[in-house]
Amino acid sequence: MIIESNGITIERLREKDIEMVRKWRNSKFVKQFMIHQETITIEMQKEWFKSVDNFNNFYFLIIYKGKKVGLGNVKNIDWEKKEGEAGIFITKQRLVGSILPIVGSLTLSDIVYKLLRLTRITAQIRQDNPRAKKLSKLTGSQLAEGQEGKETQLYYITKEAFYKATKKFFALMAPLGFSTGKMNIHFDKYDFNTGFADKFIKLLDESELRFKRTEEEGIVVYKEITD
Repeated sequence: MIIESNGITIERLREKDIEMVRKWRNSKFVKQFMIHQETITIEMQKEWFKSVDNFNNFYFLIIYKGKKVGLGNVKNIDWEKKEGEAGIFITKQRLVGSILPIVGSLTLSDIVYKLLRLTRITAQIRQDNPRAKKLSKLTGSQLAEGQEGKETQLYYITKEAFYKATKKFFALMAPLGFSTGKMNIHFDKYDFNTGFADKFIKLLDESELRFKRTEEEGIVVYKEITD
């Protein structure tokens, strides 16, 4: 599955890309801000992917200007409580200080709230990761009770708090070169053969958004209708 929104592309992680992600994750630049900092082996990565390759965990490659530059996720989803735990990292140091992490975070959160229809997201952030803490607060997150002084701190954000805090950022996207507006969601044969597409399309049908379905050469596209 591929989702195009806000000038970037979000692609659901598949097994063919997990070795690339493992190398990202083991890099000094990325690992320093991770909660678990052990070196990940090939076998560990394969076992991890088996455990998250399901409909309760969504891992997305972030693609910007045709290049894979990061990974975002919402995991351990509780569909009854409509809650999940989110995370994001960018692999290129030169992009960390740009607006891209904000756009990536906004886009992933938009998907979580509008398509997955969750109402609350949590995040675990190391206390020595000031950029992540700042980004979290800019998007409306609050520090949970009893987290002061902990090495890893729990933040949470509700749907209402997110859209209230980020209204100004969505307005700034277009002037900064990121197109805003319609979501385009692509499903291929693999998505349908594994049953993933049918489950996700059910979410689309139940979402607050409206879509038009088209199909060409085995690719099914849901285009958001905003008129």
